[in-house]
Amino acid sequence: MTPSRLFIAHEALDVWVADGRAEVDAEGLFDRETSRRFALTEALRFLEEVSGAPDTANLVGKVKSLAQVAELGGEHMADSVILGENAYRVQPGFMGVPRVAEGVAAALPPLPAGVLKGPKGPRDSDDPMHAQTLAALQKFFLNNVK
Repeated sequence: MTPSRLFIAHEALDVWVADGRAEVDAEGLFDRETSRRFALTEALRFLEEVSGAPDTANLVGKVKSLAQVAELGGEHMADSVILGENAYRVQPGFMGVPRVAEGVAAALPPLPAGVLKGPKGPRDSDDPMHAQTLAALQKFFLNNVK
C-alpha cells in the first residue's frame, strides 16, 4: 500500500494560505495547526467522464499526478483531460504525501520483518506512525475543509 495521500484543490489551498492555516514553501505544505509537512505534487482529481464513452481506464473518482496522466497518454488542459476516446472533467490541485522529519525518522523503531518501507511495500496496519499520520490528516481536514 502507498503512504497516506491527500488531494488538495487549488481553491482550498488558496483559502488555507490566506487564512494562515497553512504555508507553502519549497519543501511543500506546512500545516501550522498540526505542525505536519506534506510533499506536494501537481495532480488532478477525475470528476466525471463527459464524452459518454465508458470509463475503461476507471479514472473517475481517482487522483493522478500530472506525470501519471502523461504516462497514460492523457492530454491535460485547464479542467479537462482527453485520453483516447474519453474526455474527463478534472479538478486541478495537489497530491500531498506526509513527510517525516529527519530526526523523527531516525528515532522510529525498525519495521517488522516482511514489511517494506516505501510506496511499493505493504504497510502494517498496526504501525503507530501510520496511525499518527492518518489521525493528523483527519484533524487537518476536519479543521480546514469547509
